Amino acid sequence: MPYSYLLGVLIACLSLTVSADTTSSEKNLTPLVVTAGLTPLEAIDYGGTLTIIDGDEIDASGSLYLSDLLRSVPGFAINQSGGIGTQTQLRIRGAEANHVLVLRDGVRLNDAGGNDEFLFNYALLDNIERIEIIRGPQSALWGTDALAAVIHIISKQTEEKNLQTELEYGSFNSLKAAVSGGYAQSNWGLHGGITGVDSGGSNISLQGDEKDGFENLTARFGLDNSWSDAISSSVRFSHSDAMNEYDGTDFMVTGLPVDADLWTERGLTTAMAQFRIKPENSRWSSRFDYHYSDTKSENFSLYGRDSRTTAETHEVKVLNSWRLGSQAKDRLNILMDHRSVDFTQAGTATDFGDPNQSQSYQVTGVAIELQGQINKQFNWQASARHDDFSVFEDVSNFQLAGRYQLSQQQRIRATFGTGSKAPSFIERFGYFPAQFIGNPDLKPEQSRSYELAYEMDYHNHQLAFIYFNQDLTDEIDGFVFDLDAGAFTARNKLNDSERQGLEFSWLGQWTTHLSSRFNYTYTDATEEDAQGQSHKEVRRPAHITSLTINYDFAQQRGRLYSTIHHQSSQLDNFFSPSTFVTEKVYLDGFTTVSFNASWAFSERTQAYLRAENAFDENYQEVYGYARPGAGFYIGLNHQFF
Repeated sequence: MPYSYLLGVLIACLSLTVSADTTSSEKNLTPLVVTAGLTPLEAIDYGGTLTIIDGDEIDASGSLYLSDLLRSVPGFAINQSGGIGTQTQLRIRGAEANHVLVLRDGVRLNDAGGNDEFLFNYALLDNIERIEIIRGPQSALWGTDALAAVIHIISKQTEEKNLQTELEYGSFNSLKAAVSGGYAQSNWGLHGGITGVDSGGSNISLQGDEKDGFENLTARFGLDNSWSDAISSSVRFSHSDAMNEYDGTDFMVTGLPVDADLWTERGLTTAMAQFRIKPENSRWSSRFDYHYSDTKSENFSLYGRDSRTTAETHEVKVLNSWRLGSQAKDRLNILMDHRSVDFTQAGTATDFGDPNQSQSYQVTGVAIELQGQINKQFNWQASARHDDFSVFEDVSNFQLAGRYQLSQQQRIRATFGTGSKAPSFIERFGYFPAQFIGNPDLKPEQSRSYELAYEMDYHNHQLAFIYFNQDLTDEIDGFVFDLDAGAFTARNKLNDSERQGLEFSWLGQWTTHLSSRFNYTYTDATEEDAQGQSHKEVRRPAHITSLTINYDFAQQRGRLYSTIHHQSSQLDNFFSPSTFVTEKVYLDGFTTVSFNASWAFSERTQAYLRAENAFDENYQEVYGYARPGAGFYIGLNHQFF
């Protein structure tokens, strides 16, 4: 029996419980979610796998970075190349890192200049009301990038006047300072905040002693208006500036990271304007959205700027919705959107090639969704979307989802659908001409997926068993060595990749003050080579287990939130300088423990002590890159009014 199974059983026995992630059988069965459909759905009615992380849990965890909070979500495997601020990739249910779409208040945050991945290493947990996570392909609603999942971050709003500050200091010479607040009247609300983080970092290479630091300053602003009973609007704006240091690679001798004075400076600006019409006593409603994002990334060494990339995106959306049926319980949604993306890269031209380029593409999409309820037991959703790309072939996707209530305590869910991922600018046009040559003839990646789930409630416990299966075709391999060119390139694979697995969750509310959550995921992700032989994919651990305990005491003035996380061994790639061949290497499994203990001195003032990797586990998530040792942080929150 694998070690992770034994660990999971041991944890379960020791705690006498375990618990589910926030699936559709969460503590509150009826919250509205905005990500599962084109219009909001009640969580209990959704046929897919939904996770909601609310603001209370975010505060209880004490986590500073989004990636740390997401580690305990079922199906999530995170690989970070060292310490704070270093490259962080998320693979969901065995999919690729750029197969997950990340939104904040509806605005797409995947970086077109970063291979269409969301850059988790820059994402702070600032001013967040809740996080909605939909696992499984969502391209039928959200289009490209949503091949494996959607993560939607919802910003805090305000219904009253408030102002609060936070100050934190801890290991690795890390400092956090934040201020946030808002003001609201009967028909409008203004809210915003500024968060700054500065860390000296840790040494991410296995040799030397140079530390790699991180800085991040993020500001957000929001305004909501109700102009009348039928008309309302929202505006969101954010800007962040960040810097992270990183190490180079010894390509001559070891092939491993080596201390170097290298750093990246990144700026991200986003804006959203939304106008809503919902006439009184009408079954029709409409919404108009404009989204904007601008990303700038510059790489530096002691000799100056080495390269620069920018990506600017404009998107408009028009959604019309009608309630149907004699009791208006069904709904028809029709969405039309258009997105344009401009990408530029600048660098010094050499004999090895000219990195300077300017590229763009546009995509126009139409999506149709039906939300239905046959009776109190059976809810269903059907959606389809067609995307017309300006530079490569069109893509169509669909999804069917249903939820059936077997009894008051038991239900089953099922989804079946497709997903797609358009080739990125880097895959199509290259990045460094001497090292990587683009392939403009790439086709979009496409997947077909289904999942089956059984959920049960008993007393104050909720269990969920989920089986998922995905078949990926035309997968883009970005590490194909072209012998004629003497450099790497990208190509669509001829054979399929398959991902399947199981997710098990158990949420237990033991007393008014004590709850726990246990999650276990088994993932089998394989790909076929040119000879048709099946091989396990890299950075996909087969077993991931987590246990979270949440305990409050002293009339809720004190709180302890602790997580044990275990991950089994996994494969990674290593490019050998001696053989010039990419080899497969094993990374050992590991177990980490974190906790956050807080105490409220008054209704307005709270102090906390947080520990990460409390027992100083020595481990790697990317071959050759050392994760930080134990870190301890102390902080103070104060609310002025």
